[in-house]
Amino acid sequence: MSDIQSSKRSGRPKVRTVGLVIKPQISGAQVFIAQLTEWLIHRGCQVLADGLGHTFFPPSVKIVSNQELAECSDLIVVLGGDGTMITGARIVGKRPTAILGVNFGYLGYLTEFSPENIFPALELVLAGKHQVDTRIKLEAAVLRNGHEVSRVEVINDVVVNKALLARIIEIQCWIDGQFVSMFRADGLIIATPTGSTAYSLSAGGPIIHPAMHAVVITPICPHTLTNRPLVVSDESVIELHLVATRGDIEDVTLTLDGQIAISLFVDDRIVIRKSDSVLKLIQPPNRNYYQILRDKLKWGGE
Repeated sequence: MSDIQSSKRSGRPKVRTVGLVIKPQISGAQVFIAQLTEWLIHRGCQVLADGLGHTFFPPSVKIVSNQELAECSDLIVVLGGDGTMITGARIVGKRPTAILGVNFGYLGYLTEFSPENIFPALELVLAGKHQVDTRIKLEAAVLRNGHEVSRVEVINDVVVNKALLARIIEIQCWIDGQFVSMFRADGLIIATPTGSTAYSLSAGGPIIHPAMHAVVITPICPHTLTNRPLVVSDESVIELHLVATRGDIEDVTLTLDGQIAISLFVDDRIVIRKSDSVLKLIQPPNRNYYQILRDKLKWGGE
């Protein structure tokens, strides 16, 4: 799910405006941001930024709202970790704008560039010779008493989980209208291939290559040990029904990409399907996904 073409052949628009999304209070980034801004302006680009990190920016950067940043940017550059990348993707929304991530965080599965290799990468982007990796997103809708109360897109995962002292959650799971199981667990994770290396991995889920057309359903500390992670097609429609057969449930939350939380109640339904929009990530040249896994997960081998 990637492509390498010149801007002329692919029809990619020329990059004239670059939007910056930066992790607030990022350590040691002020000098780098000044260098990056000067580099972009010297090449004829206008530079915009969201207001969260305005103390970092030189006067040549125009501070705008998130909406204007998304509407006016031909390219989004994210400085931070994967959480900041998810924030940048949420700002972009359904627009086809590509995102380039510079890792100032910890793991950095999505922010694959280092500050040292960003400028050669941007040269390729401005020349239209960059590589783009297309990732699926999911869309989760919460239905309460037959009415939709929320609809949110996610890159990593949709998680139903409980507060520390709440009872075990009971969740009915349906796929494409067919009943799968009643999960009795601390929660349930519905993850994209991108999100398979996030919370799902910590809960014992499999690593799924980003090119796979799949979604993984991972129970969190299931009461029944035979409840194992289940991998299904990304074309599947997954429906979760929050039930309580032994007393009421309390403090159950739907968490979306670890950034948005929605309180859930008995009989709420969550319908999860593949979004009609995708996340476009600019990749380093000659990227090796398995090298990333070895580096991030500290695997052995040459």
